[in-house]
Amino acid sequence: MLFITGATGTVGNRVVNYLKLKDVKFKALTRTPERLLTDRTDHMIVVTGDIKDCSAWSDSLRGVETLFLILLDDAEEILQAARAKGVRNIVFLSSASINRSDAGYNENALKHKKVEDQIKAYGFQYVFIRAEAFMHNTIYWRDLFRYNKGKIRLPALEAKLASVHETDIAEVISVVLTDFGKFSGQVLTLTGANILSQRNILTEISKQLGQSLELEEQTIGDFRSYMKNYIAEEYINLRVQDWEYTVKHQLGVTGTVLTILGREPYTFREWIAEHLRDFQ
Repeated sequence: MLFITGATGTVGNRVVNYLKLKDVKFKALTRTPERLLTDRTDHMIVVTGDIKDCSAWSDSLRGVETLFLILLDDAEEILQAARAKGVRNIVFLSSASINRSDAGYNENALKHKKVEDQIKAYGFQYVFIRAEAFMHNTIYWRDLFRYNKGKIRLPALEAKLASVHETDIAEVISVVLTDFGKFSGQVLTLTGANILSQRNILTEISKQLGQSLELEEQTIGDFRSYMKNYIAEEYINLRVQDWEYTVKHQLGVTGTVLTILGREPYTFREWIAEHLRDFQ
């Protein structure tokens, strides 16, 4: 039996959809069960609950062999419950930021590494899926395209991304979950097919929209002043750290998606085409 946390999230929902196609029983944890009940399968048991309130649903971990875990600020409670209920294996959606030379002070890397270390300390068999930035993160640019007046201002236009399609992440996870023994103990780093700058991505969105837009480099200070009205400073810092790192360091791509799935990763161009209506 498998257990999927974040079952209606960007990646978790896709994991659920892949598992529905396989002859495997699984439980799916979500705060919004109605989003799963419309397309039920005999292989899926929906568990209603918040991942942060493990005590309310931890009994559902009984009989589970492998747990798919998403990021928590502190995974201690859920790991204690999982061990107590007999869970043996954990597949954790981690971050490729751990692989970088600034991992010792990169906030995103530190958060994910803490959970990786907790999983090891509890003695679980594990697979860590260290994914580069999700292509879906680009959604936060949509208002730039919806309400622009012929010009888009953004910092660090030359900052690079090796972003990976969330569908590729989910499909790899579904393979690992259903053939855990083959991957046990491995750290799998997932990237997209190529490395693109923010300028490249903005230009491609503009091209597919049929818009002719001027791109203007915004200062980090102006960006911070504007964005603090919309998101927490923690998330602003994460973006700035990523930009500064990729301007100074060379990123690489991995062949993990090709090796596991037998096909090339989906491209950013394909992702944009799929989500073009979000930017219109």
